[in-house]
Formats: sequence, C-alpha cells, structure tokens
Amino acid sequence: MKPNELRLGNLFIEENSNKIIEVIGLEKNRVVFSGMFLDKWQARPIVLTAEWLLKFGSKPRFQNTEFIYNRFRIVFKESYGYWYVIDTDSLAYITKVEFVHEWQNFIFTLTDNELTLAE
Repeated sequence: MKPNELRLGNLFIEENSNKIIEVIGLEKNRVVFSGMFLDKWQARPIVLTAEWLLKFGSKPRFQNTEFIYNRFRIVFKESYGYWYVIDTDSLAYITKVEFVHEWQNFIFTLTDNELTLAE
C-alpha cells in the first residue's frame, strides 16, 4: 500500500491494539494516522465485510452477500474473497473491492461524496 493510493479519512486497524485508526496526513513517502502510539506500530487494511457495508449505509438485498449503495450493487464472491461492484442501471461490472479504504476511495471517486458511518 502506497501513500498515493490513500486519502484522508481512510480507515485502518492499528496492528498492536486492533483499534480503528484514520489517515489524517499524507506525505510523499509517509502516512500519518490518528491516535498516539508510543511504540513503533503499523496499520493494516480492514477487510470489507457485510457489517462494514451496513455501517456505511448500504442496504441488504440478499442475505449478507449482496447490498445496494447509491447506484451500485455490491456482491460478495466467496471463491475470491472480495466484493464485485456492479452498476445497477447498466448491470456492468465496475471493479472488485477487498478493503474498507478501497470502498471509501471508490465511492468518493465516482460520487464525489465521502462515505460516513451510519448512526
């Protein structure tokens, strides 16, 4: 994962504490995350799950394997371990998404809106 693949607000998990942290700064070769950690720490991507899709406001369509968000249908492909994103109007495959930050970036790129956690 490279800094140029991330955006401010992307969510990750801090490796040592398993707490959710957020990208708050991006530099050429460095990413700054929220929170204060005394020891050396690393962030790892959060796997996109049905629970996360619900937290971001997606509506379940079929059990926990298919959701609707905006004009996108998100379908879990168990054999691959990631989600297919399909345009609901044209039924065209758009991309695959495996991690929360990828979903955040995808939605921002196509809608110009930030994903927010549903209350």
